[in-house]
Amino acid sequence: MAGSLVLGLMSGTSADGIDAAVLQTDGQTFQTTDSSGSFDYRPETRAGIWAAVDNAYDHMRDDAARHHLDRLIAEDHAKAVLQLIDSSNLSPNLIGFHGQTIYHNPTGDDGHPLGRTTIQLGNAELLAAKTGLPVVHDVRRADMAAGGQGAPLAPVFHAAMLARLSVDLPAVLVNIGGVANLTWVANQTGGFSQTGMEGGAGVIGFDTGPGNALMDDYMRLYCDADFDKDGALAASGIADAKLVDAWLDQPYFTANWPKSLDRQAFRHCLDDARLLAKAPADAMASLALFTANSIAAAIDQLPAPPRTILIAGGGRRNLCLLSHLQSTFGSAVQDGAVAGDRPLFLPDMLEAELMAFLAARHIAGLPTSFPATTGCHQPVCGGVLVRPV
Repeated sequence: MAGSLVLGLMSGTSADGIDAAVLQTDGQTFQTTDSSGSFDYRPETRAGIWAAVDNAYDHMRDDAARHHLDRLIAEDHAKAVLQLIDSSNLSPNLIGFHGQTIYHNPTGDDGHPLGRTTIQLGNAELLAAKTGLPVVHDVRRADMAAGGQGAPLAPVFHAAMLARLSVDLPAVLVNIGGVANLTWVANQTGGFSQTGMEGGAGVIGFDTGPGNALMDDYMRLYCDADFDKDGALAASGIADAKLVDAWLDQPYFTANWPKSLDRQAFRHCLDDARLLAKAPADAMASLALFTANSIAAAIDQLPAPPRTILIAGGGRRNLCLLSHLQSTFGSAVQDGAVAGDRPLFLPDMLEAELMAFLAARHIAGLPTSFPATTGCHQPVCGGVLVRPV
């Protein structure tokens, strides 16, 4: 097929490490490869990221701390790139680098001192120098400058992915990271074309609400663990449906799309006295139901009910969360890793492959975001290219 090998890098809002995947793509069509992997952040890097997430305003005002963390993130990404190239014997000629999000405020309506902006850390110039490869980065800023929310950027890739799968339409691809987002595709002809998006009636994309963030944060705060493995603790508890309904009674969940979120948007739920009074198993059960019901509510708002719901991201491993979705939508819900006789795609690498796809689209001068998905005034080709010196 046309295109070249592009290596995509993603560290999502869970900040649990770096996913890397090589895609053969020209930004219009693509072919997956067997080259992918997950790589841990160094403890120093991870601690710095969480400190920056907890207080992004102070972090951005401290030049020394900001430059230090930018360097650490770039070094860890460069190590991941070189290890993957060495193990795969592939020779990518471009990197798509998302960087580490520490703050995302698509509207600025909350009065936060950082205002309407999105911040992804990581020194792209250093990454290019250490890998010897050109790097496309800073993929959200141009969209925000054009009136968009800077997110989600996944729909253009999700739509291309769904177009090459034999699934019943309309279809929804739900990615459950720290924040959960979805892409709805009505048919094979509407929405995204191979060169862009004319009209956009066939594709909808937006953040649905919390993904793993609240559950992961609770486990770190109260259970001395980074996450609830397989959703086992949540499955052992009893969810408080009334509390979940109260949390769902927030304007975000009924607002129309396009819309996007920061991972901290619902952090206040963890301070709710009703949650803190619960045993950990019951608290986790309630948080899992909150995530599941917010995804279900988003799906229910779509123009037509999906016949296929594919689940991707780390949240698909939370069997309690998956069970809630299956009880709501039945057999329409499929884990992309196990659906059918072979995996439909690599759910854990979807966002890394997305970054490879967006980097190729940048090089080709193709749009990466659209009015129907981010609210930008016109289709935007996002990203900045830096070359190794």
